[in-house]
Amino acid sequence: MNLIIDVGNFKTKVAVFDQDKMLDLLAIEDAAIESIQQFITNYQPTKSILSSVAVIDQGLIKLLSQSTDFTLLKADTPIPLINKYGTPATLGTDRLSAVNGAYTLLKDRNVLIVNGGTCVTYDLLTAEKEYLGGAISPGLVMRFSALNTFTDKLPLISFDNDFNNLIGTSTKESILSGVQNGLMAEIEGIIERYQKQFENLAVVLCGGDSNFFDSRLKNSIFAPTVHWQPNLVLIGLNAILNYQYA
Repeated sequence: MNLIIDVGNFKTKVAVFDQDKMLDLLAIEDAAIESIQQFITNYQPTKSILSSVAVIDQGLIKLLSQSTDFTLLKADTPIPLINKYGTPATLGTDRLSAVNGAYTLLKDRNVLIVNGGTCVTYDLLTAEKEYLGGAISPGLVMRFSALNTFTDKLPLISFDNDFNNLIGTSTKESILSGVQNGLMAEIEGIIERYQKQFENLAVVLCGGDSNFFDSRLKNSIFAPTVHWQPNLVLIGLNAILNYQYA
């Protein structure tokens, strides 16, 4: 059994895998040691891996090290891919995990991974198993927050999955149109540019906002190439952990 932990900026995902099969998944607001201890008690995992884009609780490190054969994902952790990123020490472990997840699901394909969370990241994996890098852009919440933070009068608006209008007829609707339609235009434009450079390109969507992206891309010309896998990072972490013991 493998215990997989992905600590994000606002949420932590904890999963248990048996080989390549996910048996259980828990999403919590922070890396609560009590919740993770309960997973360990229930499933008795022999190996564990932790990826974090936030400050790591040393108590959690101690728990995992004492209870399992523990791997902390870092830039020098062995992976089954060729990492050609120019500054690997600065590469977010969530991006690295997602790329490995895409490789697990779509071997021998050019793959663009679009991860929608606090930031939207774009990462390119080639059919030759080379990770080339990509791009980092503000996510939905960050865009809404920026309009409110850096102006005197624009209100803080929340994401609205049911809003599809192009023309906003109020300030609220104008912000919704600008942020949501603007981000989708960005994503579609970037997919189109990658398709021109990399043949037979698959697109994998993951992250907390990926359902929003998927619902709109399903009705676009990109629909045949798009795969939605919200647990891609966990799948990638499990693959990396298994690779350590292959």
